[in-house]
Amino acid sequence: MLVPILISAAMIAMPQGRGHGHGRHGNDGPPGQSRGGDGVPPGLAKKGGMPPGLAKKFGPRVPERPYIAVDPRYTDRAYFLIDGRWELRKGFNVGLQAEVRDTLRLAPVPPPVPLPRVGVDLHVVLFN
Repeated sequence: MLVPILISAAMIAMPQGRGHGHGRHGNDGPPGQSRGGDGVPPGLAKKGGMPPGLAKKFGPRVPERPYIAVDPRYTDRAYFLIDGRWELRKGFNVGLQAEVRDTLRLAPVPPPVPLPRVGVDLHVVLFN
């Protein structure tokens, strides 16, 4: 009768694991949360920043002043100002289309170079 009690007491006294968030990456939050100090979960844009899907469409390097022009009729495409030229990227997936719709809610800015002529006024935004 005494043996089970001693085993239980020993197990309670044993040090337990370090728990969530204290692994080799130094994450102080629950699993799936940011590992950096910015407090933003992975895959989400920082407040006021460019959405990650649109940022990838610029290619390997996002310009210092990233301009995007959106045709309000279509959410599956957008024009990206790259090296002084507007380049059309299209065939966006559903997640990227949501980012385009969100872009249409932002205040438009004047384009730094003439826009492509597509028969409608493009909505131009600049991400900081």
